[in-house]
Amino acid sequence: MDQQPLTFTIWDVGHGLCVWIQTPKGHHHWIDCGAATENDFSPAEHVNSKHGVKAIDYLIISHPDADHLRDLPNLVNKIGKPRTLQRNKTLPPDEKYKSGELEYQEHFKNLDTTYNAAVLREVDPQNPEFNGGVLIKDFSNSFSDTIKGNNTSVVMFYAYADWLFIFPGDIEDIGWTTLWQTKKAQIEPLITKSKYRVLVAPHHGRQSGYSQGMMDNLKPHVTIVSDVAGQSPTDQRFRTNPLGLTLTVAPETKPKSVKYLSTKAGGRIQFEISSDNTYKLHQYEYWS
Repeated sequence: MDQQPLTFTIWDVGHGLCVWIQTPKGHHHWIDCGAATENDFSPAEHVNSKHGVKAIDYLIISHPDADHLRDLPNLVNKIGKPRTLQRNKTLPPDEKYKSGELEYQEHFKNLDTTYNAAVLREVDPQNPEFNGGVLIKDFSNSFSDTIKGNNTSVVMFYAYADWLFIFPGDIEDIGWTTLWQTKKAQIEPLITKSKYRVLVAPHHGRQSGYSQGMMDNLKPHVTIVSDVAGQSPTDQRFRTNPLGLTLTVAPETKPKSVKYLSTKAGGRIQFEISSDNTYKLHQYEYWS
């Protein structure tokens, strides 16, 4: 059977983040669990009811803030507990669970405290032989008195064919600088081997999330800003500083120069990457 494309769907969840990933072997990965409070849209409920997804193979929680966890109860109740969980294990309990009184906090604590077994390589979602040839790497800073909160975000890299997608959570400049200093030897080869790089802007494109060092290190061609219209404005440098790519963005049919994409149009942004480097890019103005 021919492999499926590697597909990333970045949902418009208002102030928050939620990414659904389908690997070439048909596995389902999920980065963060944002949900749109403005219209009660739940990505997990939608993917379950409209796309028939009944299992999550890999759940990555970049950091345990409300806008990255709000939809976790729906994911667990509608689709089920993930087979594998990724999170920053160095956080102290009060950082991980906050008050522990809200439903999503209770669900995260349950997952965090029960997912402690090692993952066998033959079924490891980061194993390219298992996932269909996708190189997946995760990096994060250890919690400390100076590195906490957003700066402990798990930063995910997905490399496939000549493409590299980076999901940095809400990491800020000090966090990225620290991560680059300690993990440069592992991150730099991912950048060097890629021809096209797509960065999901940290902290929803806010000024607090902009790091010139990150932009200089990663050299993204395109940024994706996941945010809600009418709230704090995004930092214009996420729009002007990427290198740019000539892309065809459906439903348009003509290629154009693209430096950034935004979910503020509503709906979702979806990339499909095939093993031969061909792509499909959709920017929807509706849920589908």
